[in-house]
Amino acid sequence: MRIWISLALALASAMLSNAAGPRFRFGQDNVPGWALMTSAERAEHHQRLLSFKRLDECQSYMSEHRKKMEERAKDRNRTLPTPRFDVCEQMKAQGFLE
Repeated sequence: MRIWISLALALASAMLSNAAGPRFRFGQDNVPGWALMTSAERAEHHQRLLSFKRLDECQSYMSEHRKKMEERAKDRNRTLPTPRFDVCEQMKAQGFLE
């Protein structure tokens, strides 16, 4: 019985989140240096990205961010992987940026 209740709650939660409209996700697939940042830095990075209104602002910020993360990776003898997706282009496609 409990499993059915859990499944029903999970389904209801998924339906409500989809009803709220498209949401943008930030994560290791589209944020360079995700694994090199603390959770506080990730939250700050997320808020900063959401503050941009134009694609060029986002791209400029991401260029600087990538340089910082490359330096951090180098200091730790690691290689910064190329993100699978361009976060700024994704945000533009979803209507977050002009």
